This record gives sequence, structure tokens and C-alpha cells, in this order.
Amino acid sequence: MKILGGALALLLAAGSPSRAGLPDAAWPSVVPAPMSAVPAFAALPPVPVVVFKGLSIKGVQFSRTDRIPPALVAAIDRTDKTLLLAVYDLRLGEVAEAILRAKARGVAVRLIYDQSHTVPASPTAGAGPSPEYQSLLDGGVPVRILKGGGSFGIMHHKFAVFDGQLLETGSFNWTRAADDKNFENAVFKTDAALIDGYTRNWEWMWALARAPGAAAEQPAGAGFGAPPADPLKPVAFAGGHYPRYAFSPQGGVEDLLVDALGRARRTIDVAIFSLYSQRVVDALIAAKDRGVVVRVAADVSQSRRSQPMLALSNSGAGLRLSSGRGGAGVLHHKYALVDGALLMSGSYNFSQNAELYNFENDLFTTAKGEVAAFGAEFAAVWAQAHAPSPDELPAPKSL
Repeated sequence: MKILGGALALLLAAGSPSRAGLPDAAWPSVVPAPMSAVPAFAALPPVPVVVFKGLSIKGVQFSRTDRIPPALVAAIDRTDKTLLLAVYDLRLGEVAEAILRAKARGVAVRLIYDQSHTVPASPTAGAGPSPEYQSLLDGGVPVRILKGGGSFGIMHHKFAVFDGQLLETGSFNWTRAADDKNFENAVFKTDAALIDGYTRNWEWMWALARAPGAAAEQPAGAGFGAPPADPLKPVAFAGGHYPRYAFSPQGGVEDLLVDALGRARRTIDVAIFSLYSQRVVDALIAAKDRGVVVRVAADVSQSRRSQPMLALSNSGAGLRLSSGRGGAGVLHHKYALVDGALLMSGSYNFSQNAELYNFENDLFTTAKGEVAAFGAEFAAVWAQAHAPSPDELPAPKSL
């Protein structure tokens, strides 16, 4: 099976959102990016294609336009030595079956899984363990579970390392909703330095994790020690130098994001599920105030609880909200594009939990094909999103 790459069509038309009859005064203004400020993504190279044991895989995939689960299955089926998995949730039967096939043919499969998805169903815990997760336990796949720090910390990764030669990461949870309803992304890389970093992070987490029957709550703080870090900062942008990857908890991802946003001179495009970081929002507002065209597409289910997002809306920066594909899911991306040249993407939401308590990852790159792909995706997401109505933002906090 081959999943072939191809050039992306850039969608620049940002259609007018429906205002459902509300008066204009009830709608915060949306700042359209002047055409002169929108990066010319169509002029950049097409999406890269990576090759893993004869399998051609489109290096950047989006749930809106691609089928990501078949790419995961194809990569698992080509794996013949080791398969390292760090998965927040698993609800794709075909992927679970591929993992079991890999184990049956002798692949050393190991899975790190989020603790919250292993507890019995309850009104607060949700649906309980998935049949797919249970099938891996029953099939003898070595599993350890991990909880983040504090009361709400989670193991939020969604990455895999195949035979130490291929990495898959991104926002894409391994679930049917991610495949069918959400705006999601998955990145496939064969870069040896990236694979080394993610492998070291995986091994660090494996040492912290516990067998499913021996899970324990973490203390109030994270208490895990520093996650592995990129020994170099080879990604250069506007006088700043960034690592190829960064991890949470407490790996300094927020500092890197704020620094990069502070170097923007033309445009910032953000597609984000959860925007709760006041520092990130302050950096976006500061960029807008110095003349940068700032556009943020965020998930509507999260916007109602975010005071920083209210501040962003009140600043006059461009803000639109989305409920996923056809209004049936969520906008689950977590990425920022700065000046159409620097991309920061991964599992990391822009929030205090992501920075301090969750296990997360973020990639930093100026690779033109990847920048072009994420830029085209942003244009499409922005076009279908709508300006926030007052009831989609929180009420101002009283003094």
C-alpha cells in the first residue's frame, strides 16, 4: 500500500460567517489579513513524502483531506523489530489489529497509555477503557500507564516510533472521532535526530509509568524531573534559535512559543484547541499592537471557559471559532505559524496544564513543505470558522 504525496491546493477565500440575525454591535470585529500580508504558501514546495521500508507516506496529513489511520496501519505492518507507542486514547479497531499482528510476528511492541482512559466508566471518568485498549492487554502487549502531575495532568502524547526509523506525531488522537469529525494533523518524519529525541522521551516516560494494576496518583506538583531536550537549537528564525523538539511537563515549551511570537513582523496564524495561556495571548496582543496581522482559529467548546481568549477578542486581533468538520467535532489542531516561515506544532495546547503537568511534545521547523501544508490547512480552517458571538466567550471577571 502506498500513500502518495501531492501538492496542496491553497484555500485563501475566507467566506463570511453567519451572524444568525444578531446586530453588528454584538459581534467582535474579525480582522481580515490583507492579501499582501498573507504568506504565499502556494509558491512553496509541496508536502514532503517520507519512505519507510519501501512505503511512501505523505509526510504531513490532515483529517480534513487525508485518511490518517490507513497510514498508521501501513507503517505498523512494515515494522519488524520495535514499535514504541505513546497514545492518549485508542479507539481505532484497525490500528489495534495491526498492533496485535506486529506482536504476533515478533515485533517488540510496548505501549504507554494515559491513565484516565483505563479507569472504569463513571459520570466523571467518561466511557471507560476502550475495547481496542482491552484487546491489546488481552493480547499480551506490554503496557504501562502514566498520569500527569497535579489534579488534571494527563499523558497527552499521540506518537509512535517504528523500528527506530520512522516517527509519527501531531494532534491526531487514535480515535474514530479524530478521523471522522475533528480538524487534526499527523506528521511523519524519518529525521534521525528527531527520532532519537522522541525515543529518549519515550524511554524516560516508560521508566516513570506503572503497570495497569499498580497506578498511583501523582502529588500536587509534577515531580518528574526535566524531560529530555534537544542538545542543539538548529532551527533559526528572525535572530532566534529553537530546538527541533521540546517536551512537557516543565520543558520550557511556553518560553519558546512566546519568544517566537515576539519575533513576528508580518503574520501570525494559530489553529488551537485550547488557548488558556495568558503569556501566549499577551504575546499575540503585543504582536497585533506592533502591526502584525494576527489570526487565531480556536475551538468553540473551549472558548467559553478562557478569559485569555476574551482578552484576545477584545484586543481587535482576528479571532474565529470552529466546531470541527461540519460542526460535528472539534478544532483539535495545536499549531502556530509565524511570518509564514516558522511552524510550531504537536500535542501541546497553549495552556498551563500543558506546560506544567501534562506529558506533551512540540516540533519546531522552517522546512518549507511542512510550512506550506500547515499554512494551507489554516486557510481552510479559517474560512469555515465564524466570528465569536458574545455567548461563545466567557463573561468578564468582576473586580
